[in-house]
Amino acid sequence: MADSTVLIGRNPLMEAIQQGRDIEKIFVLDSMRGELEKEVRKISKERNIPLSRVPNEKLSSLCGSRNHQGVVAFISPVIFQDLEEVLALQFDQGKNPAIAVLEAVSDVRNMAAICRSALVFGMDAVVITSKRHAALNADTVKISAGAILNIPICREKNMQAVIEKCKLFGLKIYATDLQGASDISDVGLDEPCAIVMGSEDTGVSFETLKMADTRIKIPQVSEFDSLNVSVAAGIMFYEVMRKRTINP
Repeated sequence: MADSTVLIGRNPLMEAIQQGRDIEKIFVLDSMRGELEKEVRKISKERNIPLSRVPNEKLSSLCGSRNHQGVVAFISPVIFQDLEEVLALQFDQGKNPAIAVLEAVSDVRNMAAICRSALVFGMDAVVITSKRHAALNADTVKISAGAILNIPICREKNMQAVIEKCKLFGLKIYATDLQGASDISDVGLDEPCAIVMGSEDTGVSFETLKMADTRIKIPQVSEFDSLNVSVAAGIMFYEVMRKRTINP
């Protein structure tokens, strides 16, 4: 039986988009040129869908067939929400939003664990960008114990777009960083805010750090190494919850 989450060829992709289905990722043949390539690239850009150019062998392995017409895509189990709409709803309901922003977190298990912690500790949304993020597929849902389906997931074009939208709504941007950062116990975290967690290998990028309002860190007794990003995220989200519980 064919996998219903796999879209092979142009027509199934277009039909899924017309039906309002959320697309996790699109793969196109690296040698593809012409109108189809332009059409797919336009869709990817307009809808913030990750797009990868891959060789023929990769496309064939993704769909189990060589008759792929140069396009393979995957339907996402996650329904992506608009960040501005999520924030507007929070304020309309008189809430004090706190969201998690993930910059290039690429490991599926980390992504799942972060979403689970975000839900457990009361974060209002998880935001990713259209490039360099872990897959949001059935495995991610399973590893997160279904948490990823129970918290708003927003996918934006890039970090600049994320931060601009957050600041438009008055959110304070806290970026995690080990160098020259404030201890999490010394910052408020009780105002509308976004907590930015960086990639597993390099952390939050220099460009994003420059756009942030405050850099924060988790104090460590040992200088052995930094915490795994999902562990660090759990501690950060707990601290947000704790401070808001003490000072609601």
